[in-house]
Amino acid sequence: MKFCRLFQNIFLIGSFIPLYGQVSVTASVSHNTVSKSETFSFKIVALNANESPSVDVSPLGSNFKVISGPAQQTNIQWVNGSMTSSRSLSWTLLALQSGRLNIPSLNVRVGSQVYKTNPIGITVEKGLGRAQVANLFIEAKPDKEQIHLGEQVTVTYRLFTRTNLSVESIEYPKTVGFWSEDLLPARTARFNNTQINGVNYKVATLYKSAMFPTQTGKLKVTPMTAICNVEVSQRRRRGVFDDPFFNSMFQETQRKFIESDTLEITVMPYPKSPPADFTGAVGQFSIESWLDTSTVSINEATTLHVSLEGTGNLNQFKLSPFSFPQNMEVFPPTASFQRDEFRDQLTGQQKFEYILIPRQSGSFVINPMVLTYFDPVIDEFKTIKTKPMTLEVNQSMQGTYQPKLSGKENVNIIANDIRFIKTDTKIKLKSNPSSISLWILSPYVLAMSIFLLPSVTGRISHRRASNLDFRNNKGALKVALKDIKKEISDPYSDSSRVLYGYIKAKLYLNTNKLDPLILEQNLKNKISTELLNRVVLLAKICDAGRFSPESSQLKDDIKVEITNLLKDLDRSL
Repeated sequence: MKFCRLFQNIFLIGSFIPLYGQVSVTASVSHNTVSKSETFSFKIVALNANESPSVDVSPLGSNFKVISGPAQQTNIQWVNGSMTSSRSLSWTLLALQSGRLNIPSLNVRVGSQVYKTNPIGITVEKGLGRAQVANLFIEAKPDKEQIHLGEQVTVTYRLFTRTNLSVESIEYPKTVGFWSEDLLPARTARFNNTQINGVNYKVATLYKSAMFPTQTGKLKVTPMTAICNVEVSQRRRRGVFDDPFFNSMFQETQRKFIESDTLEITVMPYPKSPPADFTGAVGQFSIESWLDTSTVSINEATTLHVSLEGTGNLNQFKLSPFSFPQNMEVFPPTASFQRDEFRDQLTGQQKFEYILIPRQSGSFVINPMVLTYFDPVIDEFKTIKTKPMTLEVNQSMQGTYQPKLSGKENVNIIANDIRFIKTDTKIKLKSNPSSISLWILSPYVLAMSIFLLPSVTGRISHRRASNLDFRNNKGALKVALKDIKKEISDPYSDSSRVLYGYIKAKLYLNTNKLDPLILEQNLKNKISTELLNRVVLLAKICDAGRFSPESSQLKDDIKVEITNLLKDLDRSL
């Protein structure tokens, strides 16, 4: 009897002990036939495993792109007292080329054991695939497919959809062999309605780029890819809720991967050998130059302006340098570029400014600047140039910008300069018996003072705070003349700092980012034109001298020039 009970207890306990089967690893895909633009799921399952599997999927990189994953899942079931477990990893993949592709055998580690999966064959078709692709696609459209070296091609990428969606991520195309500039930068997609062959679509422009080839031949632009979350309706049985009002309650979101076509652009060489002075300019351009003034004195600075306007590969070529006279010091030019934002063609204006300081008197001719460019519209090289300029330099040293060294004068103190008033006079108070005693009025005066003291103190504090800028304005010249004598760094940096600091305090400016252009804008209509030109040119000389101070002979006199300028400014402002 005891033996039967012991056998029964062992049987009952054993029925609740999990019985693990043999560990096995399998691999599978959601579809064996897909289109090139269609994603599919790849899944690895480990049955009866105590631990989650781990696998290296890098061997997939040659034929497939991993869109997302791995996603982990664990499933445990009890059947007749036995436990069956499965642990899985899944990825979303995209085929990189069409044809018959294989997912190779992968090594899967479960605990201390390593298992191999079977290879899986995938057929990738060139067509659009299943129906959802026609409802969602990216169009890549170049404005031309055959261009010359350096000629612009504009590529526009647009997203077409027939369903509601949100764009999760975008991978922009790679342009090997092109120099590119964004015409329409990335931003939130804005959809408009359109039709294609009578079918309604919503379309949004995702990206627009101006591309300039840097080599000849057939160049490829890789596709733009995007991952979108698309709303789709769940299939369900018809019932009482088959009403448009309830349709939104049965929507689900699916992750879709889409990409544009690969573009191939044919880049042709120039029809004939370019001229010797050709520097790579392609497009249509115009150029002009001018001097601020054509008559100056020795050591008096003037500015040479160059303006290059047109449509083409601006910022990708260099202008031929000017031929300046030997007795003229020239600072490196400052350049600026302003692009026309409302045109698909790269159009704009490029400006250069040279500061010139003649060191000898005479008549100097500045030779023209020459630009040779290729015009793709007429397939010919063209040459344009500026007009020659003549600069007259006078011998007189009384120019506006000449150093003016101030001499020292002796100050004589004469004892009789100050006449004192009489000190022996006594002041007598006239007594008035009828006057009220001060001791009687003092309590009233004290009470009134205590009552008015907070109001008076507040007014004084507010007036002092409001007049802080006013005091800085009045003392600007004194502070500037004191600072100009200090040698903190080189003379150009010190002069520039003092000049900008003085004008900031004098004009109540709230910014520290000052340059000659801002000075000209703020001082215009406040001082004479001659003094304004003097301020701007000296500011440019100081800014330019900070980068090449050793090349200018004006270095020793710049502080004297700034001192005289500050005094003249203070008399005018």
